[in-house]
Amino acid sequence: MPRLSKDQIRANQFRSRAAEVLEDSDWLDEGVRHWLEKQIRREPDYIYTENEHAALQRIIVAGMLFDGWDGYTVHELLAAASRYKADGNYEDEQEINELQSRNVDQLRLGEMAHLVAFCRNVAGLSLKRFEPVVPEDRTI
Repeated sequence: MPRLSKDQIRANQFRSRAAEVLEDSDWLDEGVRHWLEKQIRREPDYIYTENEHAALQRIIVAGMLFDGWDGYTVHELLAAASRYKADGNYEDEQEINELQSRNVDQLRLGEMAHLVAFCRNVAGLSLKRFEPVVPEDRTI
């Protein structure tokens, strides 16, 4: 069996990580899902560019799940936000209603950022800014 280069090993890891993301892809935009599928279908000897690796890393980071923020659970943050949703704009109210209807325990990065900002700026909760530590994954 021929020995694989570091670039080929890294490309195989890229495909594997992209496939993992696609296993739970309901939250992904259709264009992003299509891009990931296209990357997986590339020729087996294809070496992904640094830009492609960076794009996959951004997708992985966007998919990070959060149970809460600054000592508050997602349920507690949603409860606080729901009391003040009429004080926000229409889009805020719609998003809070949608999150409540899903009865979620965890939120992805973007949803949590929006909820924390709403709770800080509109509901008046004393929360620290939403600046999560994002791990750098050097395996892709």
